[in-house]
Amino acid sequence: MAPTPFDQALALLCDEAAARPCPVESIPLQSASGRVLAEDLAAPINVPGFANAAMDGYALRSEGRGVRRGTSFRVVDLALAGAAAQRLDDAAHCAEIATGAVMPDGADCMVQYELTQREGDHIVVQADVPVGHNVRGASDDYALGQHALSRGRMLDAGALGVLAGFGFAEVQVRRRPRIAIVVTGSELQPAGVPLARGQIHDSNSTTLRALLSPYADTLNVIGPVRDERDVLAAVLRDTARDHEVVVTAGGASAGRADFIPGLVRELGEIRLWKVATRPGMPFLYGRIGDANVYGLPGNPVSVFASVLTLVLPVLRTMQGQAPLSRRYAVLAAPLRKSHGRLEWRRGLLSNAADGRRLIHPHAAQGSGMLRGVAESNALLRIDADTRVLGAGAVVEVLPFP
Repeated sequence: MAPTPFDQALALLCDEAAARPCPVESIPLQSASGRVLAEDLAAPINVPGFANAAMDGYALRSEGRGVRRGTSFRVVDLALAGAAAQRLDDAAHCAEIATGAVMPDGADCMVQYELTQREGDHIVVQADVPVGHNVRGASDDYALGQHALSRGRMLDAGALGVLAGFGFAEVQVRRRPRIAIVVTGSELQPAGVPLARGQIHDSNSTTLRALLSPYADTLNVIGPVRDERDVLAAVLRDTARDHEVVVTAGGASAGRADFIPGLVRELGEIRLWKVATRPGMPFLYGRIGDANVYGLPGNPVSVFASVLTLVLPVLRTMQGQAPLSRRYAVLAAPLRKSHGRLEWRRGLLSNAADGRRLIHPHAAQGSGMLRGVAESNALLRIDADTRVLGAGAVVEVLPFP
């Protein structure tokens, strides 16, 4: 079976994820940072809800004409935030006012302290003040019924502040999936364990935990599991029963000890196997029961790149998020590739003196060379039919999370 082109594979993964989104749950607003909004929201009130002062100073009644420099007013009231001032019925009167305080009825502009001269209970305005100057309208931020936030929006500090300003105590979000990570490989040993000849320390568990934990309701890491078919079958059966997403690392190719494809087929079904991408061609997607299974190759860089380019888009889609906007940068050095697959190379994004965004390819591009990941901050895309790219070419880039 020929590998599926990368863009076609990604579309399939996201289409199937969109057809089975995570359920909706209501959670306290104070716990919603980083969660994904599940509904469109309109402003339930006017915000701020009343005309108020944008600065500390004096509220003036100009009868809709504005105030000319040199005009004198008598200070008859003090308006502080949280309390309403008395009405200004006399155009010769003004009210001292604090930032955020309700504008007195009848007042239509205000002047900051710095543009006044005060003597006793009178002020003289030192500059022309137009109508509406330094006054925030009752619906300047949001008007009742105005669209405020769209479903699929990640709730960051700005969005949470808006919801708090509306008075929401809870918010409807998509629940994050329960994720299991299964790391396989008889050669893998946990950190702190002495290595025998032919053994290496397991880095995939740590990498996957760091990449997937922001997207998980619960995250269980299992392994390293030895490359033994019966053991792996039991692990896959159990994890698929208790999780909505199972991500495996290792054993996804066609070697003698690569049991993952056969087990996924035996326990469920394979929906996709092998993607025309480098690194990560043995990528597998299947289902066991109600769980999505994403089988990654075992090379550490392949694990990292496969998660960024194929798995994270799926997890975002399951929570109702739109695809990330494509980003581009200027290639800082020429590149060549000799194969016909799309390739993601590691590189360092930086800003040039002229404001251009540059991507510097890293020298360490081997699929087992994590140094190239640690010293980079983005992947750069080389399309399947591209063999040579000169310095100055514009390329698509995918910044690391």
